[in-house]
Amino acid sequence: MDVTYRQETKNTVRHAVIRRAVEMLTAERSQACCVRHSYVRDLYDYFNDLAESHEQEEARKIDVSYIQEWESMHANNLGVKRPEELSVCYLSGPEPENDFAEFVSMGIKPQNIWAFECERNTYLQALTSIDSTNFMQPKLIKTSIERFFEASPKTFDIVYIDACASLISDQHALRCIASMFKHHRLSSPGILISNFAYLDETVGVEKQQYIDIISRYNFIRDNRNACLLDHQGTVVFNDGYEAGKKRVEENLEEAYGDFVSAMICNTASISIPTVRFCNSNYLRSLSNTQPVPISSLQFQDVNTIKDNTLYKYLAMNCFLKQTSSRFEGISKVDKLISEISAPTSGYDLLSSSKKLYEIKSKGVDISPALKDTLVFFDKEQSMYQFLDKPNRLLFYDAVISQLSHPMHYVSDKALRLTYVAKQKRMFTDLMLFDECRYLYDWLPAIHQIPNAFSNPSWQYTFRFALDGLIKQRMNYNNEFFFQGSVVQKTVNGFEAKKIPTRIKIN
Repeated sequence: MDVTYRQETKNTVRHAVIRRAVEMLTAERSQACCVRHSYVRDLYDYFNDLAESHEQEEARKIDVSYIQEWESMHANNLGVKRPEELSVCYLSGPEPENDFAEFVSMGIKPQNIWAFECERNTYLQALTSIDSTNFMQPKLIKTSIERFFEASPKTFDIVYIDACASLISDQHALRCIASMFKHHRLSSPGILISNFAYLDETVGVEKQQYIDIISRYNFIRDNRNACLLDHQGTVVFNDGYEAGKKRVEENLEEAYGDFVSAMICNTASISIPTVRFCNSNYLRSLSNTQPVPISSLQFQDVNTIKDNTLYKYLAMNCFLKQTSSRFEGISKVDKLISEISAPTSGYDLLSSSKKLYEIKSKGVDISPALKDTLVFFDKEQSMYQFLDKPNRLLFYDAVISQLSHPMHYVSDKALRLTYVAKQKRMFTDLMLFDECRYLYDWLPAIHQIPNAFSNPSWQYTFRFALDGLIKQRMNYNNEFFFQGSVVQKTVNGFEAKKIPTRIKIN
């Protein structure tokens, strides 16, 4: 059998990401989180050291026993694991022993390693390649990994999705990742290792499609409140769009790699939780009605959407399909949106995003049972400001995240690589994900939250911890907790985090 996946650069990358993943979940597990164990206490000390300030006065209202309780909860949430306790899965391909050998060399038990292959001939080739005379072999399962995620309650600490295709393709690797998050198959903390191929630049149409898709997303992310539609509902970008598009075209590999990372992170922390919440009974706790069909989306809505990059991107592309032939890749965007929301028989990502946005930002169709709760959050005297002024959005986002179980990405722990194998450029992302239950489980249920927030110790402990999560994501998305910081992002020890630059492996 010809060796197909053992090139030197491939081996280097495989070894680097698997070793890093195991180390982060074992020896460095105490740091494998969005909010470090000492974050609340560090903020408490910081405010107490501010001489004769209102912040100092408020911080001194905290009973330190609440901080100790939160720290205990944080430690229990992360727990401790040794390599032999980790469970991993990956796509087999014809040579399952390549990845298997790396996992075993890092101390993971063979019995905890699962490999999946659905293509018959490849499966038979993989089965033949395994030395079945001893126990040192992975569990080779003849099914798609996505189908397994849907059917089995098994969870994994490390999931390795090594695709041979680009981000948006018929292989549905991104959809597979979305299904993993949809069915809670990644433990928390857990690591997803993905590997996507670069687009085929020889296909001019596909290249232009990606340029337009990425440029539109970047423009909306960087111009959160931009007016995109004229009075006739036609999409019109300002001059900044063309300049941004030119930058994407001139640096397409870098832009593509960043877009891959963004879509993976958005899937875990925004799109899947949004669809999950709006297709559950939990929506009734906030609203009287279910999401409305897409046909009710008005072009005026796109211009009024503020501080919600993904929803504005979805809505804008909806109108592009109807009104413009000037922009490439509309159908590819449809496919992308389908991929990052995973198959659903209920309300899709656009209608779900619209529903949550209307509740949070417009107060549309709010459940009467929330009236007293919202009055509390609307009163200025209910919560001290610190940095950002807290309001009802803090309540909405806390409740939605508590019930929808997002997986938040830990920006500063990412490892992003690019290399060439078999004349194809590949983009590898190692992303650490954290459900942050030490944050959301600190809160009681929805109608008990005002009472909890009336207790400064309880409220400030939550808001101090929340600041740590906000600093992880504030450079990349604004869909949740857009205004929740209690300290400037430039203060030493509480800086906004950044995803590391992608490293090129020659």
